[in-house]
Formats: sequence, structure tokens, C-alpha cells
Amino acid sequence: MLISSHSFEGVDSFDWSQELPNVADYNIIILDTPRILTFWSLGGKLKDYAENQYSISKINQIDEKVKSNLRLIKQKLVEVLEFDVTVYALHIPNIIIGTKARVLPFPDTGSGIVGGSIDHFGSKKLHRSKWLLESFVNTDEWCPISILTVAEKGKTIVVRDKAYEEYFKDFKGWQYYFDIDSLNIGAFKDTYGSEWNVRFKLNVIATNKVNKLIAIEFIPEFYEWLDDYHHIGANMPTKTGGKLVLLPVIDIYHTEPLVEILLRQIKGFEKTPPPRWVGSIEIPGEVPLKNEIVVEKQNLEAVESKVKGLEDSLTELEKYKGLLYETGLPLQELVKSTLQKLGAEIKPSIVTDEFIISIGGKEALIEVKGLTRSISKDDIGQLIVDRGEHLKATGDNIKGILIGNAWRLLPLEQRDTHDKPIFPVDIAKIARNQDIGLIATTELFNAFCKILEEPQCKKAVLNKIIAGKGVITF
Repeated sequence: MLISSHSFEGVDSFDWSQELPNVADYNIIILDTPRILTFWSLGGKLKDYAENQYSISKINQIDEKVKSNLRLIKQKLVEVLEFDVTVYALHIPNIIIGTKARVLPFPDTGSGIVGGSIDHFGSKKLHRSKWLLESFVNTDEWCPISILTVAEKGKTIVVRDKAYEEYFKDFKGWQYYFDIDSLNIGAFKDTYGSEWNVRFKLNVIATNKVNKLIAIEFIPEFYEWLDDYHHIGANMPTKTGGKLVLLPVIDIYHTEPLVEILLRQIKGFEKTPPPRWVGSIEIPGEVPLKNEIVVEKQNLEAVESKVKGLEDSLTELEKYKGLLYETGLPLQELVKSTLQKLGAEIKPSIVTDEFIISIGGKEALIEVKGLTRSISKDDIGQLIVDRGEHLKATGDNIKGILIGNAWRLLPLEQRDTHDKPIFPVDIAKIARNQDIGLIATTELFNAFCKILEEPQCKKAVLNKIIAGKGVITF
């Protein structure tokens, strides 16, 4: 059984948003848990809130189904791990996804009301944004054990279990390690407490250079109680449960190759390993071939390194084409990166999920929209409201700039026509009256391409961005 966005021949495959079968019917289960996050992020529903926290808008029945399935999987894994099953989980550190709730401060106090409940902050002032995140789902709610991760990066991965050498062969490093001291198996103890004293065994699959755990295999062990009051447990386990394997990923958006490796490992065939004495036998021509292979591998590594560098440069450059079709957080990040390339300084906003740019000492609050229609009054209205919030919070009447990717799925020649304007006439008029600049992402893309060929044009482009009112063209 595979829960992922991918499907493979001969494997029962499901997405996290689908109706799931009974997990107990399967002996091998693969969970693509990064898909829990990318299900929403690729749909443009998430916005950055804080580290490992995102806000989600307009929760629907499908979102509720994902949440329900996470809890269902956790419940079923606690049940089936008593038996001979293997659960492979492509793992990411826990992400909190929630809705934004406005905090209403009480006069002369540091407390506020969120959703009808009172949260006391003592003498501390509320965050200027006046928003808190109400948790909707945690991405690790599927997991039958609780273990924290520590965010840290490194290059060296030592594979302790040789069965996973192929899995880690393309990893260039690691992004976190497991805090073994935080491991908690309360779900097992609560479920089996009246029948078994549950302990566990932890096998190390991979570590970093200083033996911090990168990948682990968790195995529950079941001990009989020796008295009627369950105060004393046996010294040896009566039985050993299944395996829960937690494995890191290279890229949360491209997990299919890792799933394929696991499937090959599961379906693999056994060969008789050659005895040690075979290594002392030499066939004529074997040594020259080995030497030539060494030389050619060195040459190949040099070429591959150069090609990899060129491919990385091409990928970095081509990502800016996303200005022409992206929406949501990916579009916001691309706009931010493009403005930085043009020479603008990027600052966080204290009142929105967007950001502020600073050019020559002048600042502007940015609103980014990716739409399959024209920019509307609601879109520019949001920016006007945010400017008002900024004025209340800081006392500064900041300029506003709305950067819009309207009609984002149409070819460029079909956009900004008479019946498909990017910024309709009434929107342009409102913008001029409100000291708001309007920039189409197609214009921003063209400006980016121009400064790549003519870097001396940066200053003129930046001046137009920060000084322009209404529709800005370059």
C-alpha cells in the first residue's frame, strides 16, 4: 500500500485526500508524508507564517479529509505494528498548518481574545500584526510515535544499514537529525497498557559524522505483566512487533525516485554473494580493464561536475519564468527574488504575509496576486487595508505596489487585451488616487531580462518601481 501522489503498477496507491482502505489488510505500507505539505503548497493555499508554520485559507471538505486520514493512519499503525508489518515513511520535520485568527487587545492590558477564548500575555504587548495561528493540522499527526527533530545541515551521511545504501546514494547531505531523548511511545502504552507492557528497540539506519540519527527503524516489543496489578513486567519480550522506518528525503516535491528505490528493495531478488576467496582469482585482461575504468571514471566525474554546475545555473535562471504562470507562495517568492536581483532591499511586513521593499531610502508595501482573471477591486482593496494597518502600527503612510499575474494560464499574447485587461481602467484610477503602483508580472519579467543584458538599466527600473503611480511599464 502506498499513500502518495504517485502510483506504480502492482501497488495499491492512494492520495492523502482519498478514501483509504483498511490498513490492516497490508503487510507493507509506504507513506509519502512530504505529500501532506505539498498537497496544499502546490495548490497555492499556504502562506508563510513563521518557521515551520503556514497559514491556510478557506478550509474545505478535502482539507478536512486529509486531516481525518492523518488521524486514521496513526490509529491503524498503532494497531498493526503489534504484528509482522513494515511501514516505510518518507519523513519531514513537523509542519504546523493553521488558520489566522485576529487578536483583539483589551484596553490597558496585554491580553487578547482569539476565537472567543482569552489568552493572557502579562505585561508583554501583542505582536503588531494582531494575528495568531490557530492550528488546523500537524504534518506528523500520522505518526504513532513522537520524536522531535533538530534543524541542522551537513554533508556526511554514514549508512549503517547496508540495505539502504541505494536509497542514500544521491543524497548530497542532511537537513536535520532525530533527538533520540525526545522519543515517546505514549500511543502504544495507552492502547496496550491493560494487556502488555510495551517497550521498543531502535535500529540505526544512517547517522551523520558524529553519530546523530538521520534515519531510524522503530520496533515495538511486548512484555507480559507478571502480576494482577500490572506493576511488574517480564524481563524478556513475549513478542516483537512490526517495523516503522523513518527516512529523510532529498526534495519534498520530488519523492518518486525514493519510492521507486523502496519498491525495488521490497521486490528484490536474492543472489548468492561471492565468497572471499573469489577475489584472489584473476582473469587475463582484468587488471588493465580495471585501471582503464578508474581513469575514465575520473574523467567522467570531472565532466559530470561541470554539467551539474551548468544544469544548476540553467535551473536557477529558468525558475524566473514562473513569474508568468505561478500563483500563491511560489509566485510571492519569485517576485521577492526578482526585486532583489534588480537591487531592491527586502524587509518583512509587520502587518501582512507579504513584504516591504526599500529603494534609495524609500519604502513600499508589496501585494502579490496570481489570478486567472483581471485584477479586481477586492485585490487592490486588500492592499489599501494593509497600508492602513501599517499606518496604525508605525505611523508611516507607506506607498503600496500591487504586482499582479492576471490571466496567468493564458499565453502572453492573449493577455491584456480589450476583454482581458490585467489592470482594468477603474483599478488604474484607484491606484493613481491612492499612491499605488501597479506592475504586471509580465512587465517585471521583461525588466528582469533586460537588466541581465544591460545591468546599467537597474537604476532606471528601480526609480520607476518606487516612484510610479497607476500602471507602471518599463
